[in-house]
Amino acid sequence: MSSPSDPDREDQLNALWHAFHALDEKREGTVQKSKLKVLTHSLGTVVYTPPMEDVEKHFGDQTVTFQAYADFVKSVIFQGLSENSIPDWSRFDQVCWQICSGKHLSKDRREKTLTDNHAFQVWQMFNRLAEPDRYPLVMDIEEVQFLLQKLVGAMGGQWAEADFHHFSDSLPTMSVWQFIACIETRYSEGIEPETVCEAVTELHKELVLDVVKEGLMSKKGHVRTNWKERWFVLKPCSLVYYTSKDQKDKKGEILNPTPWKVELLGEKSREGKQRLLLTAKANMSYEMAASDLRSRQAWITAIQSVIDLSKTGCSSLVKKHAQKRREMREKRRAEEMKEKERKRKDSELMEEQRQKLEEEKQARSEAEARLAQETVLREEEEQMRRELEEMNRQLEKLLEEERQAKKDEEIVRALQAKLLQEEFERREQLEKLKADQDKLLEDERKQRQELEQQWREEQQRLEQLQQEREAADQQLKEASQKLQDAEEKHKKMMAAVEERKRWKAPGLARPIQPTARPLITHRGLGAFTQGEFEIQKQKKLFSEDSEPHSEEDGTGESKSQQGGEQDEVFDDEVKEKKEERLSDEGIGEEVKED
Repeated sequence: MSSPSDPDREDQLNALWHAFHALDEKREGTVQKSKLKVLTHSLGTVVYTPPMEDVEKHFGDQTVTFQAYADFVKSVIFQGLSENSIPDWSRFDQVCWQICSGKHLSKDRREKTLTDNHAFQVWQMFNRLAEPDRYPLVMDIEEVQFLLQKLVGAMGGQWAEADFHHFSDSLPTMSVWQFIACIETRYSEGIEPETVCEAVTELHKELVLDVVKEGLMSKKGHVRTNWKERWFVLKPCSLVYYTSKDQKDKKGEILNPTPWKVELLGEKSREGKQRLLLTAKANMSYEMAASDLRSRQAWITAIQSVIDLSKTGCSSLVKKHAQKRREMREKRRAEEMKEKERKRKDSELMEEQRQKLEEEKQARSEAEARLAQETVLREEEEQMRRELEEMNRQLEKLLEEERQAKKDEEIVRALQAKLLQEEFERREQLEKLKADQDKLLEDERKQRQELEQQWREEQQRLEQLQQEREAADQQLKEASQKLQDAEEKHKKMMAAVEERKRWKAPGLARPIQPTARPLITHRGLGAFTQGEFEIQKQKKLFSEDSEPHSEEDGTGESKSQQGGEQDEVFDDEVKEKKEERLSDEGIGEEVKED
């Protein structure tokens, strides 16, 4: 983390430009003061420096350009920090990221390789390595190549130079959103998203957090001279050591206000450790040990690079290397421009010499023609004609070569236009494919909602049927119980009827009660009712009809015997009828009692 007294905070100004550009909806290069007022208040809050001057009072116009707003932020926020305050600039970047990411990145990133947090880290790395003082903010294509090459190496892949130049030849620069899309579409295909995110985190530590090196070493205590393993993190301004790799428990920090001094302790300790000695002050030194010689040499080299960096006055090793690459790139491009200019001048000089040569040849021919005699004038003219024809052929040859060069240039331009058209068509296809996928997802979601609604309705219907079934089962159970009770009662009644049939009382079952019109028979008054008498009469008629007439045409004795038998049958039938009636009356009384 840089100190608060840095005069220029390029990373934060680049982040601020992204937020300003997102607020510039009309792309006119200006933003309303009301929007900038809210942004300024948020930025001042996260760095603990509320602006002392209001945006609306500072600017007279309703709209503000980025350059004017950047100068205002420098004077009000950056220069308003106190000497002892160490603001968290990542929160500053986070505010700007929240404003611009919503304008350019899709909210639904489930199909994307990078999470929102890792996309934010890529955005910070872009701001760190972007071209300085150049807006709109872009990154040079060679710097893009450098960053992608480090990312592929961190993912454990192999860098393909030809594939990169295939799509980057027509792009001299690249914006941050193009860079994020390039990572997700081209350089994460076939790789697990976790691997890509880990590689981004590793590069973020190196390029944004200025972590020069980190790893495990043993440290010798000052009071208790025992060795303990610590996780060391080396930055340009400090060397911090923790108890473990998760960096939660910080045990100490070695600041770098003055140049350090690192020494190699050649002899091994009694514990067999590869030791090195870091002297921070005149009276303070730290003895550390690596696991092997290679690791110790790597730590010594890293610490020495930090010492060399502090001597130059630069606060960031990443910025130093980026500036060096930028200078080398500009120097090489300047040399290439000079080489092109030199070739152009050489070509013009050759053309001038050729013209002079032609003029000299012409003058020589004219002089020879004037000095020639008249006798050889025709031959000289013929010779001149041949020379002119030769010159004409040479000129035609040169013209043909020029035409061929022009055709080649047109072919190259046509190929470039074709490549651009193919890239445009491919992009349209990808956009169409994405739209189709979004539509399919929406249709699938609607179908799922419909199926869930149908399932809920069927569940309700099933619960209703279950309740109806339970009610029907209850009714059936009650009806079965009633039927069982009726069958029990019926069995009891049938048993009583059988019991009544088997019991025969002497005489009449009950005393004869006189009725209004009693019937008088040979058994006395009121022995039969009218209904019983009618029944016996019908039975008798039926029996007479069923018997053959031949038997009834006998003697009178047979008739008398038949009459006696009929009387006996009639008497038996009357008795059985009375007994049934009595049994029915008894059963009825029992039913009433029940």
